[in-house]
Amino acid sequence: MTDHKLLVGGIPAHEVLTRSLGLLVDAVLEQLVAEIPLYTQLPQEELQGDIRRVIDRSLRAFIETFRTGRPPSGEALAPLRESATRRAEEGVPLEAILAAYHLGGRICADHVAAGFRPEELADALTLNRLILDFLQTVTAVVSASYFEERQIIAGEDLATRQSLLTTLLDGGPATEVARRAGLHLPSRYAVLGLAFGAHADEQQPGVDIKIVARRKLRRIRLELDRTDGGPSMSSLTPVDGIALLSESPASLEELRQRMSRAAGVQVTVAAAGAVPEEVPAAVALVRELLEVVRIYRLPAGVHRLEDLVLEYQLTRPSPARDQLAGLMTPLATRPDLLQTLRCYLSHGRNRRQTAAELHVHANTVDYRLRQVGKLTGLDPAQTEQLPRLVAALAAHDAS
Repeated sequence: MTDHKLLVGGIPAHEVLTRSLGLLVDAVLEQLVAEIPLYTQLPQEELQGDIRRVIDRSLRAFIETFRTGRPPSGEALAPLRESATRRAEEGVPLEAILAAYHLGGRICADHVAAGFRPEELADALTLNRLILDFLQTVTAVVSASYFEERQIIAGEDLATRQSLLTTLLDGGPATEVARRAGLHLPSRYAVLGLAFGAHADEQQPGVDIKIVARRKLRRIRLELDRTDGGPSMSSLTPVDGIALLSESPASLEELRQRMSRAAGVQVTVAAAGAVPEEVPAAVALVRELLEVVRIYRLPAGVHRLEDLVLEYQLTRPSPARDQLAGLMTPLATRPDLLQTLRCYLSHGRNRRQTAAELHVHANTVDYRLRQVGKLTGLDPAQTEQLPRLVAALAAHDAS
């Protein structure tokens, strides 16, 4: 705050700027287009209309600051709040808005700088400080108004997307819901079933598990929204969920890895494609695929029906599955034999690798496999019996 009029060449600074207000508005508008790429994309009608009016009001606020010796406050900030709200509605990046205010301050400072006399050094320093105070005030007010409006918009957008998601999952009139909301319904969705591991922090004593889970899900949603098709629609819990993407990413495995890294947990994905009317069936399918992955203890990855045809079919209740599973019943009380059989098959029937993993002698592996053959009637050493043995073990796991 100043005790006297701030002088530039013997003239009050606010009068110097007021006399050149029109020229300063032109200069700021010209530099906005030259220095900030966003403004080159705006039509001339908007530049010469709304943008020019905002510049004029902002420069007048600068001038008033120089006249009173204090940055604007109260109702004087209302136009700046209103402008920030409109820019937020239009999706203008906040950094472009703040850069425009700083550019205006620089042009005002440059305009008066050349007119200072040596004996006006104190006034020059005061004016410089007032410009900094003005920009600090404007940055705080504009940022707060901008983010408040963006939160409102984000909330409305999220509510709209969740309403559409609910309609799609229920098999309702999605086209009509999308039309009323002003959304474009894609011709096809990538339907993802997701399963999440537990974060290490969820196991820590004294840690609020709900906070950890919310952080995990927020990071996963962020990665889903970064796909080429734009914001996703998802319904997630701390352990699993469903997501609809309007475009299938070029690499679902890359997306899965990004989600895993961001959330700090293992993420498993089951994927299917569907037109909007088929979304309920696709959701049921990916949930079943996740159950297949769980039953057969498959590693985290991207799984599709074509990758799990045998396992998927054997999870469907049927007399054939029950009969196949029954072949493994004699091994139910012999976990050592089941473990050896699984290991033997996973290593491509290599008895030495099986023995090394189980930390037993190769002869022990041979003995156990012979026992499997005696109890089930299926000899693991016989190639022609291998398909039936694999199917029986898969049916046993599924049931």
